[in-house]
This record gives sequence, C-alpha cells and structure tokens, in this order.
Amino acid sequence: MKLTAHFKAALIALHLVAITLQAMPAPVGAMRKAEWKDATVQDELAVWTHRLNGWGVSWTQQELEDHAWTVAGKWLATRRTVLEPFAPYYRYCGTHQSWRMFVAPHRYPSRLHIDIRTGSEWTPVYVGRDPELDWHAGWLDHDRMRSVVFRFGWKSYRRSYRQFADFMAGHAAVEFPDATHVRLRMYKQRTPSPEEVRLGELPEGKFHSVRVLPLEPIRERTP
Repeated sequence: MKLTAHFKAALIALHLVAITLQAMPAPVGAMRKAEWKDATVQDELAVWTHRLNGWGVSWTQQELEDHAWTVAGKWLATRRTVLEPFAPYYRYCGTHQSWRMFVAPHRYPSRLHIDIRTGSEWTPVYVGRDPELDWHAGWLDHDRMRSVVFRFGWKSYRRSYRQFADFMAGHAAVEFPDATHVRLRMYKQRTPSPEEVRLGELPEGKFHSVRVLPLEPIRERTP
C-alpha cells in the first residue's frame, strides 16, 4: 500500500513538473523581427527602457530590443532541451500544456468586425463581444475561438486569417441571400488607461487586415 502511494505521488510530481515547464513564459512562434515591431511589443520595450534608465542602466530602446532578442533565442533553445525528455509523455498521454503564462499585457489588441454589403450599403453583423452585433457569436465569442481570433491580429497568421475569411464568406452567402459581399476587418486599439475610462476619452484605433469577398461566386459553386 505504501509503495502504491509513493508511486502515485511520484507520478503526480512528474506531471506537475512537466506541465509547469511547458507553461513557463516563452516567445514560442514570435521570434520574427516583424512581430517585434508591433505596437504592443514596442510599447513594452519603451516602458522597460524607461524603467531600466531609472535604475541606472543606460540602454536605448533599440539596445534593449537587441539584448532581449538574443536572450529570447537562448531561452527558447534551453527550453527545447529541457522539454525534450518529456516529449513522449506529452505525445502519448495527451498532456501537452498549450497555455503559457503571460509575460506582459496586450496593450494593442485587435477586435474582429464582420459586415455585409447589400446594394451600396455596408451593414455590420458582428463585432467581437458586442451584445447587439452578434452574428454567430455563440461560437465566435467562445473561449477557444477567441484564442484563434486573437491570433488574426498578428501578421504571422495571415494565411489562417484568409482561410477563416473564406469560411465565414460561405456562411454569409447562405444566410444573407440578398448580400453581394462580406467584409472582415480587425480593429486595433490601445487599451485605455483608468483615467481615460473615467473621462470617457477612449483612444482612437484603426482597421487593418481588411478582406472583402464577393458572395455570388460562392453561391454558384454551392450545389
């Protein structure tokens, strides 16, 4: 009985170590120079440059970025080495930990907007987490799907975004028979500070990743 209890304790400890190591913050999939020019990353670098300067470390923002890039590359290499012995456990037991701890807040998130065109007018049918514009919100706003949509705000997911737009166009072609086009856009906006929220002065954002798809060709291909 005691041996069984010890064996169970060892398995639990092994599992905790395995998933904790995978959950440690790491820029997996984000080691692209173009991604680091995103406003969220640059804002975080600016904050830390100011903070380090206040502590007596005389680095420019570019120097901090170069140093962080080097450290991140070494960290990922070390992480791969450490996780390699656990790979069979992740693969055969289905214990892969895909959610890592966050290293910083996302200050410039993007929100999905979907519009349909009837005649010369565009009509919004979906805006992320909008209680009124809720076309297919039942699954678009689901926690798992929100993780997917979040990625569309980054340039490295352009191909997936195009595939997603094609998928939504298929739904729009059927559900809006009078519509001629569907438009998907991502609206990037800095998250407001507490003071801005209290004053009602929300920061201006801008649309990006605009996809406009004609619906008639889709209907012609649909049996």
